[in-house]
Amino acid sequence: MKVSDLAGSQLDFWVAKAEGVEASVDTHLKFMPSTDWAQGGPIIDREGIQIAPMPAKGGAWCAVSIGRLPNRAGSSNGAWVEGPTPLIAAMRAYVRAKFGPEVE
Repeated sequence: MKVSDLAGSQLDFWVAKAEGVEASVDTHLKFMPSTDWAQGGPIIDREGIQIAPMPAKGGAWCAVSIGRLPNRAGSSNGAWVEGPTPLIAAMRAYVRAKFGPEVE
């Protein structure tokens, strides 16, 4: 599946995996960084993920991990990823930097 299509519990599952959190039913009920700023915000801050609005795309957001988080190719410059909210875009950028443009 393309990381750019991940949302909801699927996105949260892959963020958990990137964070080294064992994914379980209980995790899905408590770990929701794509909708909870208290959980997603620290990841954004720690990893230096940049987020910007995209007014030309009807309120969509884009995010990229630059600087602190090396991507799979070893570069610290990730690809821009879009999302309907800042948190979704940022968590997609985080997952993409960790696992590449597609996940299982």
